Amino acid sequence: MKDSVLLRRSIHGFGEMVAALGRWGVGVDAEIRQPDAIGARIDVAADNPWFNAAVVPLEAAPPVDTPQLPYCLWTVAQAVPGRVENTAIAMPCMGIHLPDALKLAEGAQEVAAPSLHVLGDVNERAYGQPGVFVPLIRALRDDRVRTYGLRDRGVFVCVALTLTVDDDVSIQYVATDAAYRRRGLASQLLRSLLVAAQNEGRHSATLQASADGVSVYERLGFRRLALLRGYVRSGAGG
Repeated sequence: MKDSVLLRRSIHGFGEMVAALGRWGVGVDAEIRQPDAIGARIDVAADNPWFNAAVVPLEAAPPVDTPQLPYCLWTVAQAVPGRVENTAIAMPCMGIHLPDALKLAEGAQEVAAPSLHVLGDVNERAYGQPGVFVPLIRALRDDRVRTYGLRDRGVFVCVALTLTVDDDVSIQYVATDAAYRRRGLASQLLRSLLVAAQNEGRHSATLQASADGVSVYERLGFRRLALLRGYVRSGAGG
């Protein structure tokens, strides 16, 4: 599978995830679906660029800024009229063609499905962003969503969520409790997630990586595709 195809899927999956948060967590009026932007205006998330956001499809030019658009626009473009780039939040898009992935089952193990509330709670603690994500994520009623987690003594300490878009699995919200990092738990969880996707006949898995996550994903066979840049309104942070 070509990098351009994986990149398109990665960007589209991110947009669909934000749109789902808006639709279920706020209401259908929060969802943004236009040819040059997919996402949601989630005012309760204020200046959170991952929730109050829209994603520009790969082939589209960024939209002209309007008050109706959310705080952040994500795009691979080098500039967005009327906005400034927050370079600190740029994320590499990554992807893997699952039929070509080898030895994913090595290191995979049985995982459980945490509730959306628990998944949100682990993410809020891991990333230090309390108060917004749990209400949004626990409201999801989307059949495309699945959750995965590893437990220690009955408590979930590493979690992830997937959103299936056609035959791609968009991986979102991978988080590990601070006390359990550097133990390979995220790699174990992702192997199990990817094996499940293979068994269900999915052809690709895509994501947007944090700085800490890039090396984890590369060891699993994910390829860097392009840098997804976050643009906010002038005066809103840069």
